[in-house]
Order: sequence, then C-alpha cells, then structure tokens
Amino acid sequence: MGSIFHMTCRNKACRYSVKLREGEGMRLFAWIKTLERDILSGKEAAPEEIKNLLKDGYGLECVATYLCPTCHEWQVGRFPYVLEKIRVSPYGTIREYNVHYLDGKPKCEECGTELEFILNPRSGKNKCPKCGTDNMRVSQFGFYD
Repeated sequence: MGSIFHMTCRNKACRYSVKLREGEGMRLFAWIKTLERDILSGKEAAPEEIKNLLKDGYGLECVATYLCPTCHEWQVGRFPYVLEKIRVSPYGTIREYNVHYLDGKPKCEECGTELEFILNPRSGKNKCPKCGTDNMRVSQFGFYD
C-alpha cells in the first residue's frame, strides 16, 4: 500500500502545495515484480547495469518524486528504476546513491526537461521549488492501493 501526503510551503506569499505519493500500491507492486522477473529471465530487455544490480539483490521500484528544474514543480513519476545504495549511515539513512533507469532518464511532460530524482521529499532539507523557502509543511493525506 502506498502513502499520499500533502506538502505546503510555509511562506505565506508563496503557499505552493502539491500532493505526492510514496511507495507502490498493490497493482504497481505486482507489475514491477513481474517486470523484474522478466528482466532476469531475459523476456524483457534492460540495460546490463540494471540486470547486474537485480542479480546482486537490488529491486526495481517505480513510484518516485521528481523536480522539474525548468517548471519549478514537484512531480510523481512512474518510471521503473533501481536505486543503488553507495553509502548508508549506521542508522540506515542513505547518504549516497545512484539511480539507474530502465528506459532512460525521465522527462517533464510539460517542457521536456530531464527530471531530478528526490530521494526523500518529506525531508526538512528540501526547499520549496517555487520560492526556495526551507521547511515545507508535510501532512499525511491518505493511502492508495
């Protein structure tokens, strides 16, 4: 089950807000696991680096938050990817990572610019994409399946 959360800029002049999703629902989870199995069996074509990461125990994921640097908007994308963890803190927090996409780096549907992957959109370190204010307000909105 995936989560839906709402983010709002604390700057009263801006008040940018967006609903984001985190995690896959049951249908997406089933689809991504089938795709993963097909890649490993050779039924589905994939870059060699993704095949190697899947063989090493990494898993495919597909729901993530992205930033369009041109539109200054956060977006939820459903692009299959593997998140390669390079350095993890003793507490389990990912510090360095590489994102490997199945079909090339995703692009904004509005302007065609390459999207930037955001690892943890709920982090207090993220700034408002419109005005740059720190500390956006996050509230749980619900769940989806």
